Amino acid sequence: MSESPQRHDYPHLQPILTRWQDSDLNGFIAGATVYAYFDTTIQGFLQQQAGLDLQEGEVMGFVVSSAADFFALPAFPDTLEVGLRVARLAGSSVEYQLALFKVGEVQACAAGKVVQVFVERASGRPVALPEGLQAALVRIQG
Repeated sequence: MSESPQRHDYPHLQPILTRWQDSDLNGFIAGATVYAYFDTTIQGFLQQQAGLDLQEGEVMGFVVSSAADFFALPAFPDTLEVGLRVARLAGSSVEYQLALFKVGEVQACAAGKVVQVFVERASGRPVALPEGLQAALVRIQG
């Protein structure tokens, strides 16, 4: 990713309240924390919008790849939003695209992608996406 994505490209937005402890030694939101914001957004969407039981469901997702680019430096006490969309659905895997925005700004502070593979909890084997999960993901496919 070389260009800063735009807010309107993301059908799902998740508010994020920054905390002082999210800051690095320079006073900006740490890169590892941005990844945590991305993960929180994905897991929240899966639980709230797709009805996935993250703790005991028959299907669970594993992150197999992730990357991020940074364009601006948010800092505490900024209020942020994470944009989420699905770039690709294929069998048991989903590629998400995410972007971190300051509230009210069009340009992203950071953008990333996460690839998640869904497996059957009991066997650990890849499994086709359940209908409800697939339907929720299709709704935010970009």
